[in-house]
Amino acid sequence: MMDNLNFEKRNRGVFDSMPNTPYLGELPHLSKGGSSVWGVVTKVAAVLSIPLALYFFITLYANRSEVVPETSPEISNRIYTVENGVKGKVTLPDSTVVWLNCGTTLALSDDFNQQRWVTLSGEAYFDVKADKQNPFYINTGKGVTIKVTGTEFNLSCYNDQNDVRLCLLEGSVELLSGKKTIYKMTQHEEVSILNSNVAPTKAEAEVRTAWMQGRLIFDNTPMEEVVKKLEKWYGVRIKVQNSKILKSSFTGDFQSESIIQVLELMKITSAVNYRIEGNEVSIY
Repeated sequence: MMDNLNFEKRNRGVFDSMPNTPYLGELPHLSKGGSSVWGVVTKVAAVLSIPLALYFFITLYANRSEVVPETSPEISNRIYTVENGVKGKVTLPDSTVVWLNCGTTLALSDDFNQQRWVTLSGEAYFDVKADKQNPFYINTGKGVTIKVTGTEFNLSCYNDQNDVRLCLLEGSVELLSGKKTIYKMTQHEEVSILNSNVAPTKAEAEVRTAWMQGRLIFDNTPMEEVVKKLEKWYGVRIKVQNSKILKSSFTGDFQSESIIQVLELMKITSAVNYRIEGNEVSIY
């Protein structure tokens, strides 16, 4: 159904051609000892408040037992975040490039140059700099760690998402539970991981990376997931006042449509009514 060939180059081209304004400065991170801000942010960024930063400082590293390297990384003083409704891009010290989807936080270990270890909460597209002698590890906070030596993939592990979803475009990656390898992925493969159980499927890479093109795609998607994605995409809060709505599904492909246009289509196709008050949407 989807053409998986060379789409990542097309996606990246569209993303890189986006205007650099409005630009709110570099993605902020927690800093200790007065260390300077680093990394290059070329698209959009959200301002990280101190309370939110402290929240991620405490929660993202609660499961450090998942760390695979022999020496556990120190708590990060580099945390990058994008708020709901915006996206961002960051180049790491090892030249790895990461595109961050809405509502995503990426935290790096203090000694990242010696031990490439990060924690992700949200969704991101990684283009990892190849280094077989120094693998790249991603802690998802959901009982699984991704081990990479150099490849491209899309990874989704939002806090409000039960499973971990990984779509591999090039190369191979290992999925680890603790220090044990539970699955080895090959390119053009997609997996869903829940409680260390891996469910492989054929990759629908264009769908998984559509967000890099500014596209929001639903394909018979459960309404509960639709609601969560709309909240992140448009930066709104959605209240579901009729629980029967969550038992339905929704299909649509959006690129420049407003939240009102999306809701109008839902009203037609899914018999959903809505009411908007400021930044809050009620559907019933």
